Amino acid sequence: MKFLKRLFGKRHSRNMVTTLERQRLSRTMPGQSAAMAGARLGVLV
Repeated sequence: MKFLKRLFGKRHSRNMVTTLERQRLSRTMPGQSAAMAGARLGVLV
């Protein structure tokens, strides 16, 4: 259950700079943000 909660739960970013950087990156380079998310989850993109 903890695994599913982590997988589908909301990710709370405590650092505002990180949150704004992710938003900017997703607007300018959506493929890059998808690749970073895939690398974080261990998926080959």
